[in-house]
Amino acid sequence: MLSAIDQGLRGINAGIDRLNRAADHIAHEGANGDLAGNVVDLLKAKQDVRAGVSVVKVADETIGTLIDVLA
Repeated sequence: MLSAIDQGLRGINAGIDRLNRAADHIAHEGANGDLAGNVVDLLKAKQDVRAGVSVVKVADETIGTLIDVLA
């Protein structure tokens, strides 16, 4: 179960890294760069983080249920 939490956290970190890269590209390239592609990367980053958070939430709920059953 902890591996699920670890995978969720990796997904969150990957999303944050993607967000930072896209934001950096937008900041440095401005309108001269691939603005549309960078905005798409921002949206992908948002989904990466949401998916990671969902994985962590489900793993947390499952651990809580297992603890309740075993108690």
